[in-house]
Amino acid sequence: MKELEQFGERLRRERIAQHHRQAELAALAGVSQDALSSLENGRPVTTQTLVRVLAALGFDHAFSEMLPEAVPSPIDLQKLEGKQRQRVR
Repeated sequence: MKELEQFGERLRRERIAQHHRQAELAALAGVSQDALSSLENGRPVTTQTLVRVLAALGFDHAFSEMLPEAVPSPIDLQKLEGKQRQRVR
């Protein structure tokens, strides 16, 4: 998959820019060097590996910024409306 290869290359460049060897970054992230190598070469890895490597590089905010917060659907909002407190007794 072309996107994985491009992402892996960007990750490799960032690792080098931060002056980390593969073994060093893998140890910081708590993953194997083979897993990091797979990620950099565009091969599929687990989400946990990806998150750990991004966190070790200082990009632990990447996933929280990737997708917007879930917004309640209009139906859910309508259901909640009827349950809101109207007065204090």
